[in-house]
Amino acid sequence: MKLTDLDPEFVRATKNGFQEVDSIDDAQGIRFLCPACFVSNNGPIGTHLILCWSRSRGTPEDRIPLPGRWKIEGTGFNDLTLNADPPSRSRSVLLTSGCGWHGFITNGEVRNA
Repeated sequence: MKLTDLDPEFVRATKNGFQEVDSIDDAQGIRFLCPACFVSNNGPIGTHLILCWSRSRGTPEDRIPLPGRWKIEGTGFNDLTLNADPPSRSRSVLLTSGCGWHGFITNGEVRNA
């Protein structure tokens, strides 16, 4: 599945949460629809969002969700890759509650682990 199918948004941390930004250059994170729930719900209705923050882009360490942090690479949604930050950690996204989706985003493609 393509990341663009999951209505992604680039976001930046604010004092009280986050705000959507227009470009990857301004982003500290990415928010997108959960791929597992998107498939099981046959679309966005009832599908929760996933938020991944980037340490290398200056996201405050106390920003929820914790503890995961990824390095956002690429020029936009079509070629975006989430890599481990720091490199010693897994680069996969693992939801530890709710639906428990576990997967990877590589070159704009989303796949299950």
